[in-house]
Amino acid sequence: MASSFRSWLTTDGQAGPDGALGFKAEKGRYHLYVSLACPWAHRTLISRQLNELQDYIDVTVVEPIMLGNGWELDDPLYGFDFLYQLYLKADVNYEGRVTVPVLWDKQTKTIVSNESSEIIRMFDTAFNHLTGNVDDYYPKDLQQEIDTVNARVYETINNGVYRAGFATTQEAYETAFSNYLIR
Repeated sequence: MASSFRSWLTTDGQAGPDGALGFKAEKGRYHLYVSLACPWAHRTLISRQLNELQDYIDVTVVEPIMLGNGWELDDPLYGFDFLYQLYLKADVNYEGRVTVPVLWDKQTKTIVSNESSEIIRMFDTAFNHLTGNVDDYYPKDLQQEIDTVNARVYETINNGVYRAGFATTQEAYETAFSNYLIR
């Protein structure tokens, strides 16, 4: 599934890769919405920790079970009860899927990105000038190998978890389990 919001955090707010709209990395400006039940959201939490961004980016964890109105939450910014309300705040005409993680800009009141692989790349570099942490978790010489591993993890582990977890029949669960989780 393609993510809908694909802007980019940079040190100076200039455009990101492929001309993506740029947002300036600033302390306290961004908020991350995650679900602990989502493997994609987990990696943004891990990246936030590794890149020492706990004092720079706040986090809200949605409720662990997605019900009829989608992800439920106790939103500290706007008092929303459901994550879809945040998507509609970003774009009143939004009709796509409501997913986590969501990187929210409190200043412009919009979603910067809902693509976990890009959020972790942003976390890896955008705040380095503020934190002094220059650890590189996506070094140029290993990017192709990292991307290959990520593709396999995406398909077999992350999507496998979703296919099994959201299966509505025993047969669908068994297919997901045997095709994706035990390769």
